[in-house]
Amino acid sequence: MNLKQFRYVLVLADQKSFSKAAEELNISQPSLSQYVKKIESELGVTLFDRSGSSLRLTDAGKAYIEAGRAILDIEQRMQGRFNDISECRTGSIAIGVSPHRSICLLPPAIAQFRRKYPGIQIIADERVSAELLDRAEHGEYDLCITTLPVDENVFKYENLRKDKCILAVPAGSALDKKLKKGSKPSKGADYPVIDIKMINGSDFIVLSENQIMQKILEEVCSEHKISLNKIVVCKSLEAELALVREGIGPAFLPSGMIRDDRSGKISCYSFVQEIPMREIVVIYRKEFEVTRAVREFIEILKKI
Repeated sequence: MNLKQFRYVLVLADQKSFSKAAEELNISQPSLSQYVKKIESELGVTLFDRSGSSLRLTDAGKAYIEAGRAILDIEQRMQGRFNDISECRTGSIAIGVSPHRSICLLPPAIAQFRRKYPGIQIIADERVSAELLDRAEHGEYDLCITTLPVDENVFKYENLRKDKCILAVPAGSALDKKLKKGSKPSKGADYPVIDIKMINGSDFIVLSENQIMQKILEEVCSEHKISLNKIVVCKSLEAELALVREGIGPAFLPSGMIRDDRSGKISCYSFVQEIPMREIVVIYRKEFEVTRAVREFIEILKKI
């Protein structure tokens, strides 16, 4: 077995499709299929159940993936030490990040970092929060930008900033007109302030239940005894924001997403109630030795 084998099987397990995995690996589908069959023949086990519409890992496949991740973890740490020895002249930093933060946080940080370390490649893997944490836990990133809470038995974290939770409403909608009448300006608030009970019973765009923002929304609704009519369930904050712009309905969003919106299609409201803030942090595995290059990138993020 070698590292190339592990990487091929990991990509195939992630994509659940020979064609998609082959495209990502930049090889032909028949070549990948033969490669995996050769691995299975050498091991004497079947790694993938091919009977359904998409590939599924067998028990042997799951064991192979677990071992592969552990070995790649060791390889990644070894490479990190070599990068330090070579004074950051070559290497890469793998970053797990949400699509929104990839747009807002990474460009200025990468620009500043590359002026100092032009030979180091930045690999940004954009995923939703739950997927990011799972991959970070398996050591697939050098660092990950996410929100608290995280498992402090597994991760160390460093604070970047706090995001307030606000209500984004299609401008000019019936709900917007209602909220405008009932809102009040408030010192220290970024937007007109409303009582959260004013949205009770409203049609609402929400996130899938494993998302952190959705958990905050559900806790707030439970605490204040309000219910919402879920008309669209999204996987990402970006999709929610786009739907609000199209006039589909309101959504519960972090203030950082709205800050640079110039569309004129969204009205924003703060809440009179105390709503938990989202604490944006950078995390990394406790047992990983943070390399010099990764430490430099973290410090740049903190300053930005």
